[in-house]
Amino acid sequence: MSFNVYMVRHGQTYLNQYHRIQGWADAPLTEKGQNDGKHAGELLAHVKFDAAYSSDLARTKTTGRLILSANPSELTETIPSIDFREEFFGFWEGYDDMLMWHQIGSPKGGDTYNELVQKFGLKETTNLIASADQYHDAETYDQVWTRIQAGMQLLRDRVHDGDNVLVVTHGTYIRHIMDHYSDKFGAFPGPRNGSVTKLVVDDDSVDVLYTDRLDNIE
Repeated sequence: MSFNVYMVRHGQTYLNQYHRIQGWADAPLTEKGQNDGKHAGELLAHVKFDAAYSSDLARTKTTGRLILSANPSELTETIPSIDFREEFFGFWEGYDDMLMWHQIGSPKGGDTYNELVQKFGLKETTNLIASADQYHDAETYDQVWTRIQAGMQLLRDRVHDGDNVLVVTHGTYIRHIMDHYSDKFGAFPGPRNGSVTKLVVDDDSVDVLYTDRLDNIE
């Protein structure tokens, strides 16, 4: 069995606009974020979706509705699942992102998320965030990856051979998929709001065809 997954990062939110850390914290879409969703819908209007999923957070569900409103399928809402939810940043949720990366990264020689990922890799960077959380709530790499694997298995269990599936999810979630499954793309620099990443999933593998596209969707 093989099927296509069109994975879209949600539209811009107010926390994105204010450069605040946003994992399980949830903020509404900005006007630009609404347009991100509409644009993704236009890009994907030629792909008739057989199924549509999202995380259980409002920003992905809203983006999903905007995408599906332009789609020839009869689907109007995504099926929400925690298995597509973003990484949880614990104490750092809502924190100024530059300040957070400076506090976590400076002792390690990196002042931004991308610098840390380039220097240490995504797995160690994720664990650095978790270890810097004084409340020990932020997720470790293994916790995040367990959820992503559950999301992939959910799709394998529910969809059919040849299906086109929409999944509206989150930036760091997609980074983890790129880092694990694609030597070509990797975790850097990460997907933009409203961009499309295409996967081909079969019983035991995931092939990344492209990522972070805002045009030329195949």
